[in-house]
Amino acid sequence: MVIYMKNENITVIRKKIEDLRDDINRYIEYPDIFKEELEETSSKIDSLINEYLKLNGK
Repeated sequence: MVIYMKNENITVIRKKIEDLRDDINRYIEYPDIFKEELEETSSKIDSLINEYLKLNGK
């Protein structure tokens, strides 16, 4: 049960990271306009990657 929950959380985190990367790809087209969004999204990705690594045992 614990392993299933861990795998489920990892899957959710991976999906969130993919979605945020899509956002960054949109924002990067106009970096001057979306500077704050780029910074916020980048920070969110960093946090999610750290969470992913903790759950994945790396």
